[in-house]
Amino acid sequence: MALGLLVVASRPLFIPLFTTDAAVRDALLPALLVTALIQPVSGVVFVLDGVLMGAGDGPYLAWAMIVTLAAFAPVALLVPSFGGGLTALWCTMALMMSVRLATLWLRTRSGRWIVTGAVRG
Repeated sequence: MALGLLVVASRPLFIPLFTTDAAVRDALLPALLVTALIQPVSGVVFVLDGVLMGAGDGPYLAWAMIVTLAAFAPVALLVPSFGGGLTALWCTMALMMSVRLATLWLRTRSGRWIVTGAVRG
């Protein structure tokens, strides 16, 4: 959440680094707001990915990514028909991270990823 707040608070400082074109600056602002809002979700996704990778739950992670792709791809393909745009692209990325969060959250809540017994080596 801190990174998202930092992005929003510091945007007047770094947006001019990208361009002097006012139209581009105007397009960048809403995209950065979407990026900032999705940061907490992304952080949880990255942690859960790491936990499940460490637990050796690779096959589930692969299937979860296929589910995520099935939700993400059709929407991503529609981005150009809605005028494209950086904000639309980042909203699509937010959808991807949200679906990923749902699949990972369901797995961690199930407890099926926890391996007990002898250490595999």
